[in-house]
Amino acid sequence: MKKWSYLLSGVLIGAVVATAGSAFADQLKSLVGQTIAGEYIVKVNGNSLSENAIVVDGKAHVPLRAVSDSLGVNLKVDGKTIQITNGSADTKSVNTASTGKYEGWPKEKLNGRKAELEKYLSDTEKDRDKAVSNLQKISNMNTAVSDDILAIRSETKKNTEIGIQEAEANIAKYKTELEEINKAIAALK
Repeated sequence: MKKWSYLLSGVLIGAVVATAGSAFADQLKSLVGQTIAGEYIVKVNGNSLSENAIVVDGKAHVPLRAVSDSLGVNLKVDGKTIQITNGSADTKSVNTASTGKYEGWPKEKLNGRKAELEKYLSDTEKDRDKAVSNLQKISNMNTAVSDDILAIRSETKKNTEIGIQEAEANIAKYKTELEEINKAIAALK
């Protein structure tokens, strides 16, 4: 009789544990085994990241480490908590002179951000130069074409001019930020 009660209680406990475990697992959402519906190119300040975002169940999942690095912010994973800071909150400033938003950044991080901005600047200048060249080609095209082609050409020219303006604005922004970084690096010496 005792054996049957142990057997029955073991079966009951096993059933409870098995159902509780599967119910708990159903509550956890995981990307494992999910179908990726597509990819997005991620641009930060007009420049594409090397990693793309993925779309799963209608939600875009971006590469947080790459985004935070390109923005120059600190990303720290502590257990199941992700902490994002702008860098000045957790480091001490070496110099009391104000160096703008890069005040308190360590030299290695400043140099990394500087190299990143120099690449962004170079890439944006190349893109701008290509757009200017394309704009000249569009302007020099034969005008004896249909109205539909003229409309397409006009729209392309307008979009190219907008792209050039955006590139110029980004170039100015990158140069200003590079000046701030150089001041911060000089303040550390």
